Amino acid sequence: MTWFVEHVHRDGSVLARVAVPGDALRIGRALDNDLILDDAHCAAHHACLRLQADGSAVLEDLGSVNGIARHPGRPAAEAISVTTDQPLRVGQSLLRVRSSEWPLAPEKPLSSRTVWPWALLALSSVLGYSAWEVWLSDLNDKSPPYLYMLSSVAAVFGIWSAAYALFGRLIGGVDRFFSHLLIACCGYLCAEAIHAGLESLAFSGGWLWPLQIAPYVLIVVVALVVRQHLRLADPRHWPTTRWGVLVVTVGAFLVPLGQTWISQQRLTDIQTMGKIAHPRWRLARPVPVGDFSERSAALQQRVDAARSAPADEDEWWSGDEE
Repeated sequence: MTWFVEHVHRDGSVLARVAVPGDALRIGRALDNDLILDDAHCAAHHACLRLQADGSAVLEDLGSVNGIARHPGRPAAEAISVTTDQPLRVGQSLLRVRSSEWPLAPEKPLSSRTVWPWALLALSSVLGYSAWEVWLSDLNDKSPPYLYMLSSVAAVFGIWSAAYALFGRLIGGVDRFFSHLLIACCGYLCAEAIHAGLESLAFSGGWLWPLQIAPYVLIVVVALVVRQHLRLADPRHWPTTRWGVLVVTVGAFLVPLGQTWISQQRLTDIQTMGKIAHPRWRLARPVPVGDFSERSAALQQRVDAARSAPADEDEWWSGDEE
């Protein structure tokens, strides 16, 4: 049985690996140690790993200021019995002690999935939906420039995916462009579907709350898309990067809420249903045409009276409701 001590990065990658010579291995900043740590928070002779007669190992502190501890968040100890490969804190460095007889994780198979057809299919769906939106908004005599608009959409998704692919190439050596393109297109289609569903729900039920929560639901969708991009591009640093994504997402929630509350003393700008896209269904009881006309005429009279009233008489809504 052979014991090894690994100096590991916070993302889990191994910076150095040293076999334990004999029955002990000395750790510290001094050059006569078996494992030399370039860590200002380590003592010259900080700790010593000692192998026991029963086949176990114990990491002992040699009287350092910062001591040794189980990572993370554990208090310092004079000695730690090594039973697993959980990282141990020595100064500000992380060490992992492993035995050659401990079982290893099973081998991970290489991915054989073909992504590019699905990515191109998703991009085609995005372009088709964009063309549909342009066609619905076409109210001019001349046909809108479909090619320019669709080319711009394709370029935006291509640049977005290429940026994450380049980041992955620089960090991990793998670009995965089509995987990032698939993530971006699926995220966009999901966001559009959710937004259309909330608009339909608001119009069908006569509610404002679906429109009021729609921006924040879209923030969550964008955060999930960015999460998938970063996790794919940089899986080693993702355990740390995810906290940055969480902080930015929370800020995207709180900043507009706070600004709206400060300026208008309410949590949303949406007070009426301004527009509705085609087509939509309305869930309501049928109203005879005569009754609808009478109510419209009464409302028109009230509006005309309010417009002709003096500026200081703005309490015209206080009248009795029919």
